[in-house]
Amino acid sequence: MLKIYENITRIIKKKGLTRKEFAQNLINLRPNVNRVSETPTLSTIYGYLNGRINIPIDLIPYIADVLNITEQELFDTSSKSRKRCFKYFLENASNDELEQFNNFINSQIQNNININYGKVIMNSKNRDDKIEKFVELLDYAPNHFIDRVIAKLEEYKKLDKIEF
Repeated sequence: MLKIYENITRIIKKKGLTRKEFAQNLINLRPNVNRVSETPTLSTIYGYLNGRINIPIDLIPYIADVLNITEQELFDTSSKSRKRCFKYFLENASNDELEQFNNFINSQIQNNININYGKVIMNSKNRDDKIEKFVELLDYAPNHFIDRVIAKLEEYKKLDKIEF
């Protein structure tokens, strides 16, 4: 498991930020660390990112805010942890938050409904015809394509069986 400073560095890179941009954005929030009651300096933030200085707990919400992630994501990104976090969200979200989440999920489904290679449209009226045609054309597909389609279908199957 990654240490928190390693995970923060990974997320900074993933978000396309430089360490300097991250540090400046954090400073701009003017977080007050309780131990010293002042905003951390650029060199202190670099010390956090290098693992030389322990990150104060009261700085965590500010770091999450700068990275536009939940505080939980700074600590544990395992599937089990994400499922617990998701379950907590569903059990405690307001109606407005649930509606916003529902809108997001629906837009993701609309954007991702086609399988990249096969263009098989899910839940269509001609689904059986399309499946039959897809199976017929598989004879012409290279093995690496079939492997990718199988992997993608396995992902869809797992999404259907998420347990909390």
